[in-house]
Amino acid sequence: MSSQASASNTMEEVERRERLIDELLPVVDSEPSDEVYRRLCELHPADQADFLEELEPEKRAEIVRLYDQEGLADLLEFFNEAARNELIDIIDPESLTDLLVLIDDELAADLVEEMPEDRVHEILSLMDMPTSAFVTDVLAMPEDSVGRWMSRDILALQNSWNVEEALAYLRRLAPDTEHPFYMYTVDAGGVLQGVIDLRRLITADATRLLSEIEVREVISVDASMDQEAAAERLRHYDLLALPVVDGNGVLLGVLTADDVLDVQVEEATEDIYLQVGLDAESEALSTVGQTLKRRVPWLLVNLTIGFFSAFLVSQFEGTLAQVALLAAFMPIIAGHGGNTGCQTTTLVVRGLALGEIYKRDVNQLVGKEMGFGMIYGLLAGILTGGLAFILTHNAWMAGIVLVAMMLNILCAGLAGSLIPLGLKALKIDPALASTVWLTTFTDWIGFILLLGMGTFFIDKL
Repeated sequence: MSSQASASNTMEEVERRERLIDELLPVVDSEPSDEVYRRLCELHPADQADFLEELEPEKRAEIVRLYDQEGLADLLEFFNEAARNELIDIIDPESLTDLLVLIDDELAADLVEEMPEDRVHEILSLMDMPTSAFVTDVLAMPEDSVGRWMSRDILALQNSWNVEEALAYLRRLAPDTEHPFYMYTVDAGGVLQGVIDLRRLITADATRLLSEIEVREVISVDASMDQEAAAERLRHYDLLALPVVDGNGVLLGVLTADDVLDVQVEEATEDIYLQVGLDAESEALSTVGQTLKRRVPWLLVNLTIGFFSAFLVSQFEGTLAQVALLAAFMPIIAGHGGNTGCQTTTLVVRGLALGEIYKRDVNQLVGKEMGFGMIYGLLAGILTGGLAFILTHNAWMAGIVLVAMMLNILCAGLAGSLIPLGLKALKIDPALASTVWLTTFTDWIGFILLLGMGTFFIDKL
């Protein structure tokens, strides 16, 4: 009954939030800003941030100025990058420094990194020493490393203590850590020794040493490890958190499940963008100038590749002039090969990302794709060749279309599996293998097969 009541309350809250936003958005320009602010404060900070992101920059800045420091800190946690940058630009250095102390250290480090260099020095000089040192340490780590995402809000106990001493320490400390999933034990030098869950600590005899009840087989990650690999490790072992250590095994922080969710969203977005030539900073609501800067270079590369495809087809001008119907099958053969290859690439890229494909699996993977390519290629070739025969009543035309389709699908499957594997071996993101490069390859192969065989057997057509 209580769960049903909780679900009902949640639905009512969602409906109330949506109703308030629907009421506010149409009148936000006519309503006084202080009235909009008052009503916004009824919402969760995440919903406030979503609402404010919908407004024009001038109106957003007008309302944001009404927030106190704690309210601004909440907004920074949930704002997108563009809104965060706007907020930072309108705050004076002293207020910004106070604000950065109120938010997560990891987010503070990210914000400082995005500031102009002269402002970074000013902000760091105004921060207290612990926060300044943490931000400096985080910025010194590789951009996509675990050290950029880990939380230093951890519970570390000396493994030389007994249970009674550990409990007394926890009572005295009264930790407000948001993630008390596990408590880690360290030696006098801070080196990670083991892990203890709260239930085991509470139920153990008061005189037992922590070194006697700790679990020593601790799965940890190095602070320099790639964030995607660390996220996959946490998912693979079905843990709520992973301790993060330095090269000497000293406990530095913890990577939690909610941190991993952020990592996976970022990595998934990056992979999706890479497939179509966008960088990670691209956004749907970017300015025209930003959009041109981020999208035009790749589109020009794509256009140039298209020029080569046109040049390739032009070499068979004589064949097309004599057998114009070949042109009707060019997009079918090229396009279907590209679709088949993209299916393969998607499966392989996902398998690599989740650690499901290893070096030992390459032969099996390639063999499977060759088998699939032969069988499905023959099926698709028969269907397409049948269409060619119906249109032309020429068995040679049908045979050329059949063979071109079958071989292009076979090549597409091989390329779709080998290209991401090759990029992975070169330590390049396998997502780059998708869409443009793969479909360009299948276009060229399809054109060469169809028009090449058409030229060779032109007397039969």
